[in-house]
Amino acid sequence: MAKFRNVFVIINEHGVLILLKAIFNLCHASFIKYIIRDKYICKKIFNYKMYLDLNDPGISRSLILFGKREIDHKIILEKVLKPSMTVFDIGANIGYYALMELKLIGTSGKLLAIEPSPNNIDLLNRNLLLNNFTDIDVVNGAVSNVTSTREFFLSDFSNLNTFHNIGTGVKHLSGKKIEVKTYTVPELAKRFGAPDLIRMDVEGHEVEVLNGMIGAISENTINPMIIFETHLTRYNKEHDMESVLRRLFNLGYKTKFLASSSERKSNIINQMNYKKSEPIQTDGVIRRIYEDINDDDAIELICHKGGARTIFLTSR
Repeated sequence: MAKFRNVFVIINEHGVLILLKAIFNLCHASFIKYIIRDKYICKKIFNYKMYLDLNDPGISRSLILFGKREIDHKIILEKVLKPSMTVFDIGANIGYYALMELKLIGTSGKLLAIEPSPNNIDLLNRNLLLNNFTDIDVVNGAVSNVTSTREFFLSDFSNLNTFHNIGTGVKHLSGKKIEVKTYTVPELAKRFGAPDLIRMDVEGHEVEVLNGMIGAISENTINPMIIFETHLTRYNKEHDMESVLRRLFNLGYKTKFLASSSERKSNIINQMNYKKSEPIQTDGVIRRIYEDINDDDAIELICHKGGARTIFLTSR
């Protein structure tokens, strides 16, 4: 029944032609996997190419079927990234955003990609090489609030590995775990240069990443723009996202852009009368991007009520 519901969702959100294209892509991928017996398929994604893992039910599968995901995130990156910028991509996964960022910052820009999963980092390096990016700094590790080693929980979905076995993502954990080396943003900035932008999707560990850079921000040694995905079910009193955001706001940061998580949440945010984008169809839902959210509303949408998917912070 779930598969039939997925078909109806695709037809409703994207139309019959997109459904037919997804079916064709699935058949092509199945041919490569079961007849050719290859582990990867190469696909054009926007203006670059990617090897995608035929056994991954996560990001690889969605890119195989539809060739895109998280379009709200992409739109924000295109608004803010400029040539010559330095970007830290934390939780770079297999390179979907890293390749996008490299195209936007150009040959004069600099990218540091950090990824803890051995399988992901192998595919990340393959994808960088596939697109002729041969001089990119890649760190096999994670970013946190301290330099240490930490237990890391692996998922059957390549984009759902996490340090935090709480929240809705727990059902996708594989039961396997590894020890991962962690670094702080200030430490990496000393080694690789101060970032103009930090992008992260770290499955709840954004609390620790942000905590680890607040001291350097307060000392004005770094002042990056920050874009991240929220993970409401992984925030609680012991893992407190609100206090981190309050400290950033007190240091002069603001929520320049906030992408809603769904059409239902957009309808709620619409009542707050913020400037908003046209509807954005992505990942089976309809989102909008809102501008210049006040601090209290941002806290409520990120930490309590939910409704925020992607957050972009910048100094006021």
